[in-house]
Amino acid sequence: MAAQAQDNEDEISGINVTPLVDIMLVLLIIFMVTASLVANKAIELKLPESESAQALKPDEKTLNFAIDKQGKIYVDGEVVEFDAIAPRIRAEREKKPGVNLAAAISADAQTPYEQVVKLIDIVRKNEIIDFAIQTDPSSGPAPSAAPR
Repeated sequence: MAAQAQDNEDEISGINVTPLVDIMLVLLIIFMVTASLVANKAIELKLPESESAQALKPDEKTLNFAIDKQGKIYVDGEVVEFDAIAPRIRAEREKKPGVNLAAAISADAQTPYEQVVKLIDIVRKNEIIDFAIQTDPSSGPAPSAAPR
């Protein structure tokens, strides 16, 4: 017959792990990119709307601050008190020496203005001069200019 027994010399003696490593690296990249987005989405906020809203590109030098409508403050998804914000900024600065830190501030539309100003004040006192106030894009029609 045409069937022949296979020689023992042709056996595979190892497993090629290169495709496995490639897949794991892709999964790691996807995890790293989505981790910061998921942390921010876990906090329930109704951001105020703005017509000039622009997308913010998250990076390693941005600290994410959020204040919900009950007044709880979150730094990178963790609840903190106002008194703990400055030490947290100093700790981040020590982790990333030489990096100019920035801040992304999100506040619920019903958050008292005083708390937002207090957070901005703490951020600026701790030498973070680059910060962004996060808003949602406006869903309604653009308001017309007021007559003069």
